Amino acid sequence: MSPSKRNRPRVAVAGASGFIGTALCPLLAEHFEVIALTRSPARARTPDPAGHVDWRHCDLFSAPALTTALADIDYAVYLVHSLAPSSRLTQARPRDMDLVLADNFAHAAAANALKQIVFVSGVMPESFRFSPLLWSRREVEMVLGSRGTPVTALRASLVLGPGGTGPSLLLDLVQRLPVLLLPPAAASSTRPIALADLVRAILLCLGRPEAFSGAFDIGGAETLSYEAMLRQTAEVLGLRRRFIKVPALPITAASLTAQVVSGAPPAMVGAIVESLPQDTLMRDNPVQRAIAPGALGFRAALEASIDPATGRLRPSPRQRLKEQDREVMREQSLVRSIQRALLPPGQDAAWLAGNYFRWLGECCWPLVRSAVNANGDVEVWSRLPPIRMLVLRHMADESSPERQVYEIAAGRLARSGAGRARFEFQTLLDGRYTMTAIHDYAPALPWYLYVVTQAAVHLAVMRRYQRRLARLAR
Repeated sequence: MSPSKRNRPRVAVAGASGFIGTALCPLLAEHFEVIALTRSPARARTPDPAGHVDWRHCDLFSAPALTTALADIDYAVYLVHSLAPSSRLTQARPRDMDLVLADNFAHAAAANALKQIVFVSGVMPESFRFSPLLWSRREVEMVLGSRGTPVTALRASLVLGPGGTGPSLLLDLVQRLPVLLLPPAAASSTRPIALADLVRAILLCLGRPEAFSGAFDIGGAETLSYEAMLRQTAEVLGLRRRFIKVPALPITAASLTAQVVSGAPPAMVGAIVESLPQDTLMRDNPVQRAIAPGALGFRAALEASIDPATGRLRPSPRQRLKEQDREVMREQSLVRSIQRALLPPGQDAAWLAGNYFRWLGECCWPLVRSAVNANGDVEVWSRLPPIRMLVLRHMADESSPERQVYEIAAGRLARSGAGRARFEFQTLLDGRYTMTAIHDYAPALPWYLYVVTQAAVHLAVMRRYQRRLARLAR
């Protein structure tokens, strides 16, 4: 590394292999030393052709790994979302995973004294009826700023660029459906933004926390309805489509149609479709005023994103790596299970962990018993026959009143040598939320037998415990 490069500020981009990060990192490298953090092992193994971006694999669900990754970092851009699968089996809502990831990042940023986090969020609707996706973005904003690091939240609506899921859905619907049904919600208006304009906004704010701290609504050159976007998409593609207005169209039906047409993961499609039919309110601010000159309108942004030879979005460079990542997930066969629960007033994660393991033996009696030793380690046994099913070692050096960590170290139900499986109890925002999470668990049972037996039982037990905590919190 050259001396001139070492003198540059260092910026970490979390979620760098997504379509925003792919466009952003090369431009950041003109002014910063860029550390691109990705959960994709395939992307981390692929060097940057220009040699300007340092790609590193980082599991953001691991607080120690993330704290190490942010060492000597000055600024961060946070582009993470949990709409795409990260394990072969995931028992968690995307918004709950987003909350865990954001809290891990906030802790790591505070531990390393980062000067600023720039977060790409979502424009809030005019009403107080938030979709789960938009409310998740708002929660992440709050959590990222909860540890004292200045946060710049750039709230954007539909982002138009190569590899984007939102514009890809628009194109798939218009290309594959000769007739499109328009419920009243299709008249809702928003202000889509070109990927290039979003990148300009990030570059403007990064490194200037004193000037751009807080939330800023940003958009492109025009405000238009979802019906107008569908019609303009058909015009850009040169397709004649019939649009029929209907009095209602259930979100479930719209999501299922979009999923079948696009082939995208159900959780991703459902979250995006739910978030679309809402009027959004743009508030004047210095970031929007700065990027407005030269901002692209919807049609221009869409045309710039489409490959004229195929009539489809130009693919994200990461597209070819996704299949490799899916194959890795299948080979590893790991499990992630996260549940959100209410925490009784005045309690913390240490209380939560102790309460859970005591309750577990009561809940599953007479089939299962649990035992906690003086070091806080836990063993879970079946009663008849007496089999030690799981051994959970309390990781005191990684634990605190807000987070309790147990390594799943042994037991008949745990496959050894497959990663660092752990059970974590985590409280956020001064106890407003509490999360119970299993990460990187490798079951010893054959996979499909595990899915219909142990996995189903675990989820049922955790939901029962959620109800118990809700009663205690009242």
